[in-house]
Amino acid sequence: MAYQILTSIGIISSDENNITYHITKEIFIKSAYEVIYGNKEGTMNILYSKDNLVLIMELNSKTIKSVLNLGLCFDVLILSSLKEEDYRNPYVKSMADKVKYIIMDIDESNSMHILEENTEALIITYGLNKKATITASSFNISNNIEFNLCLQREYNSINGIKIEPMEVPIVIDLIGKTNIYYGLGAIACGLSCGIEISQIQEALSNIKGVYRRLEKIYDENYMIIDNNCSMPSDYNLIFEETQNIKCKDIHVINAIDIDQGIYNIKGNLEVILNWMPIVGIKKIYFYIDKIDDLIINNIDLLFTSKGADYEIFTELNTCIENAISLLDKNDLLLLMGNECLKESREIISQLI
Repeated sequence: MAYQILTSIGIISSDENNITYHITKEIFIKSAYEVIYGNKEGTMNILYSKDNLVLIMELNSKTIKSVLNLGLCFDVLILSSLKEEDYRNPYVKSMADKVKYIIMDIDESNSMHILEENTEALIITYGLNKKATITASSFNISNNIEFNLCLQREYNSINGIKIEPMEVPIVIDLIGKTNIYYGLGAIACGLSCGIEISQIQEALSNIKGVYRRLEKIYDENYMIIDNNCSMPSDYNLIFEETQNIKCKDIHVINAIDIDQGIYNIKGNLEVILNWMPIVGIKKIYFYIDKIDDLIINNIDLLFTSKGADYEIFTELNTCIENAISLLDKNDLLLLMGNECLKESREIISQLI
């Protein structure tokens, strides 16, 4: 097996789950690239197709220094959902100074800090801003994501192929507005590496979600979405991202880990309570991993006063079984909680 070209791609994100990395990898895999190596952490893959090798690496502010010390320079660097301190991180800036292509979110207010001393790389911007190199228009966010992809200027791919301006429809089988941004960054990378837009369209329309990150685990008669939530901000994000889903009734399973502490748990409960009238939650099923009178009393106090329909369970199997038994066609069931919900998909697979 003789390899002629090695293209290296680094994807930096402040998010715990680097979704742009996941989408980018899936685009290559569904474009006839085969994974020939992946590390056990799942943060690096080497793919092969027609004498071409592609290295895709997931990075964050904690790992960049080690990569720089190894002397690894990337051809393409994607900046995805970075915090302000990461844009100002000297190691991030040092890495950006050495790449050929920088793909960055123009809608992030601090993104331009990365370019203060960089004049060599080809800059490809993405976002909903009309000035972005790659943008999305006429988007519809419901049970999946649909938009028109607009490439607004021509540029050459990393292998010298001219990419002409275009406007094409895109369907991403994921949920939530933030996934538009992750998708745009991954599309820009695919085009820059010479992948045809038709292959990218096909890949995105059949993409699988990231584990427990707005992940659709069932979507036939009704939809079940699994979400890893620990803090009030997590719960708010999930409701914001799912409020446009077209469904009949919304049911919620909220798993409560009492080790999180009463103040954090109460904050999560208040978020659910606030969103109930906004999204129209029909019923809530609380699963508590250990019996705790203080938690139960707080649930009763908060939800009874609002006339909410809810039940409390101390066995996950029974909780899920009850919830699924009451689902009708086109209903939505949201699974919300931390690792105490990790067995839920296996239980659901046995029930459906």
